[in-house]
Amino acid sequence: MGFLNERDRQTLSEMFRDLKFPVHLVLFYDPGQEWSVHTQGILNEVVGLMPDLLHLEVYDFYKNRLLAALYGVEQVPALLLRDKNEDDTGIRILGMPSGYEFAVLIEDILDVSTGRSRLSEKTVNYIRNLEHDVLLRVFVTPT
Repeated sequence: MGFLNERDRQTLSEMFRDLKFPVHLVLFYDPGQEWSVHTQGILNEVVGLMPDLLHLEVYDFYKNRLLAALYGVEQVPALLLRDKNEDDTGIRILGMPSGYEFAVLIEDILDVSTGRSRLSEKTVNYIRNLEHDVLLRVFVTPT
């Protein structure tokens, strides 16, 4: 069963023409959990559209707890994005990227690959001047 229809594949292929540098997606999942398996399926299809620039690493969360802990992963499915140098971007998507979250995933991939940010210069300067780390979490529900 495919997750993307032909129209979605065509649209994504066109969007991915803007990719400049590799993006490494790291998925921690539970092979016994439906959401995790579906997430892996979605990501396999997305990465398959541009295999020269998109790379997927998949880790069983329970067999790779040390690696998960190094990335700060406590829940699955958890997707991390690394840039062209394979540096951790800090971008995390928890849960299955479907619906609006799928669009966020695609925009994140494009931003990491092109090195761009959609934040205003004022916001970027504000963030650079923060004195303490800030953890920002956005919660959504599939309803």
